[in-house]
Amino acid sequence: MSSPAAGDIREDPLRHRTCKGSKNALTSQSICTKIPRVSIHYIGGRIGMRKRTRNYRRLLGIPTLAAMLLGGVLPAYALNDNGMFEEAATTTAALNRLKAVVEESKKLQLNDYPAEYAAQVKHALSKVSNLTPNSPVFNIDQTRLQLRVAIDTLTIDLQKATISDIQAMVKSGKLSYEKLLQMYFSRIDLYNTHTVQLNAVSSLNPNALKLAAAADAAVKADPSKAAGMFGIPVLIKDNIGTDDADGMPTTAGSIALANNFVADDSYVAAQLKKSGAIILGKTNLSEFANFITRGMKNGYSTLNGQVLNPYLPGVLDVSGSSSGSGSAGAAALSAITIGTETSGSILSPSMRNSLVGLKPTVGLVSRSGIIPLAHSQDTAGPMGRNVADVASLLTAIQGYDASDIPINMGVDNEIVVDESYLAPRMEDYTAYLKKDGLKGKVLGVYSIPNQETQPDLYKAFTEVIKTLQAQGASIVYGANGAGMSSELPAAPASKVLYYDFKQDIEHYLSSQKNPIVASDKQTIIKSLQDVIDYNKKNLSVLKYGQSILEESVAYDMTPGSADYASYEKDRAADIAYSRKNGINYLLDKYKLDALIGLNGATTGIAAKAGYPSITLPASYRTAEGSNGEPVNLQITGDAFTEEQLIQMGYAFEQATHARIAPGMAVKTRLKQLLDDAAANGVSGDAYDAAAAAYSSNFATQKEVDEAGNALYLKLYQSWWAGFLHI
Repeated sequence: MSSPAAGDIREDPLRHRTCKGSKNALTSQSICTKIPRVSIHYIGGRIGMRKRTRNYRRLLGIPTLAAMLLGGVLPAYALNDNGMFEEAATTTAALNRLKAVVEESKKLQLNDYPAEYAAQVKHALSKVSNLTPNSPVFNIDQTRLQLRVAIDTLTIDLQKATISDIQAMVKSGKLSYEKLLQMYFSRIDLYNTHTVQLNAVSSLNPNALKLAAAADAAVKADPSKAAGMFGIPVLIKDNIGTDDADGMPTTAGSIALANNFVADDSYVAAQLKKSGAIILGKTNLSEFANFITRGMKNGYSTLNGQVLNPYLPGVLDVSGSSSGSGSAGAAALSAITIGTETSGSILSPSMRNSLVGLKPTVGLVSRSGIIPLAHSQDTAGPMGRNVADVASLLTAIQGYDASDIPINMGVDNEIVVDESYLAPRMEDYTAYLKKDGLKGKVLGVYSIPNQETQPDLYKAFTEVIKTLQAQGASIVYGANGAGMSSELPAAPASKVLYYDFKQDIEHYLSSQKNPIVASDKQTIIKSLQDVIDYNKKNLSVLKYGQSILEESVAYDMTPGSADYASYEKDRAADIAYSRKNGINYLLDKYKLDALIGLNGATTGIAAKAGYPSITLPASYRTAEGSNGEPVNLQITGDAFTEEQLIQMGYAFEQATHARIAPGMAVKTRLKQLLDDAAANGVSGDAYDAAAAAYSSNFATQKEVDEAGNALYLKLYQSWWAGFLHI
């Protein structure tokens, strides 16, 4: 995503919320939820240094420079009463915030830290030289946040730390849950609202800091509590209900549901709270879980706008519908995130954002309190940066719920998934984190990338196979060696999702205890037709239309109707295709433990079956024009085999350590670095390597990151030398 030019107008979705006399920035209608504060940002051109640091004095002046470097107490990260970040009222206030962080940085012995982390602090400090008393508050805040995040990373690298790492630091007294929450707030404010503007987080929990303080007090009284999900900040998808006392609406990204403050927690939210986890906020999503219209961009919602992929914002597809959960997870805006899936909405954004995503068996995690798409296939599931975290979260949110819609499993739909069936299957999934988890496993190749048209994916596939075999797994290619999907019949034409959506969304909208109020603060939403009618009144903001909603509302789902009969027929065909004649057929025929493929190969058939899948970072594409897009291995098993998927996934992860953190607009970052290096007379091998990585379409994410880091270090050395001679 290119940086905005001077005078560009952008929205800051988390900067402001009000309920008094406000107007929706898009519709000019009154609204009592998130209102973007429209502000003029000047980011454009270079954000880096200007002509060495001798300009430090010229730009700020000695009095201002001295004031900024004076001591000060680092303020707590402030949220206003509505859970939004408070923007400084004046430039002076913004500079006062910044000077406290600058002073904190001056007390650090940077040589005591790893060079890559120390370099981030130095680079952030270099940007202070661009600021003047006339600088926009936005720019000052951005610089402060960059420095704040860089300093925080000296304590704990949130991109790399597991939940277990966090708990160990809390237990040892090196970190508190409140400080951890402050760190995530800074990252959200920096990456979601400033810099690359990921737009992944749609709302924040105004009670989060109080909950973190309470968790700290509990651990002080009993250190053993620092375990599992206790005190861990989690972002959840904005179709998962939270009690109205939490102060966050449940919107599905729709202006029609903008003020849907539900009376009760969803089962998932209740389980999180029961585990002691802290619901940090909610994530943006593809509107109505990508079931509103055709041709809509992944990650777009009318209420909250477009989510971006942190691996290359505005270029790489963020996927959906759990777009914000994927983007926020990849950018480490929380310890872990939760998405929901009907067909691919956990697995695909996890893959696109280089995350571990686990789509559970339908019924293992209750759907009650989640805005539905199709109960036949809906489930919630974890999306994390490593398998261990995913296992921890799944352990917390699983469980039988009498209020969930009944579901059947089994090859012939013969198993009723009720309490008697689920209770013995409740697992501590962290017990399956075994490095030898692939030993003796038999895996069937579902599909193989085309060697002629996708040579880089084919190479990635062969490397994955080598790793699996090296870890003790046996690989079976099927009858013709071309992948087992070729042995299966074509998927039947089916409208199950449309039929399910009609009955499920109607039930949800009509059964809420609290009235669902649209963004005009007047319209009450009780039905799908109400949603459609409200959208029609706001066509100017309904960017892609609502064709799927309009098609779905026409179906008559009364038992005995022609549409209901078609629904039952289609659902039976889906089950037969995906289970008896599909996954179970292959598992039985070849005596397999699971099926494997790259980049969502098994997503569609597993979704229809309701069977579990795990997706795991494997590598990054190298083909021209691929922009280093992530490549993931996907493993699909029989119903309720999550423990096997976690076991195999952990073994693969530990053998490869393939995931690389996103560079946050890495190409843009490299361009800024190259401009700064040229302006400061920095050249040589580091500059040449960075220039090559920037201009090459073949450069992988890893190569770009390594080149950028090397140039960073060279540039920092040059800057630091100048700084010492001010």
